[in-house]
Amino acid sequence: MIHFHLRLFWLALLFPLLVGVGCDRSSTAPTPLAVEGFPAAFEKAFGKAKPEVKELGNQVVAAVQAKDYSKAFFSLQSLINAATLSKQQMGVASGALLTVNNLLEAAKAEGNQNAAETIKVYRETK
Repeated sequence: MIHFHLRLFWLALLFPLLVGVGCDRSSTAPTPLAVEGFPAAFEKAFGKAKPEVKELGNQVVAAVQAKDYSKAFFSLQSLINAATLSKQQMGVASGALLTVNNLLEAAKAEGNQNAAETIKVYRETK
């Protein structure tokens, strides 16, 4: 039963991203970013973005580097929802969200209460 809820959680989380990215037939499904690749990927995608969008990208990178996956998750949500992103920016944000979700689940499995609370809050407010 728990596995069903986890799958439902991930489907609900990724559906808007897949629909947004999937509107263009030439695009592919997002792939997770390597944690060590976050700084370079975000700099390339968001380096010349509007200041508020660039700042959200910087917050994501800083949170992941600090292993504050809850903050990274919510910063990514804000980034994806607050701005009109280019195809490249959406791809980076989508891949980052997949990675952060995996990191949150791993942290929760290790007993991290903050990660568990983040997942719980997201489920309750989606």
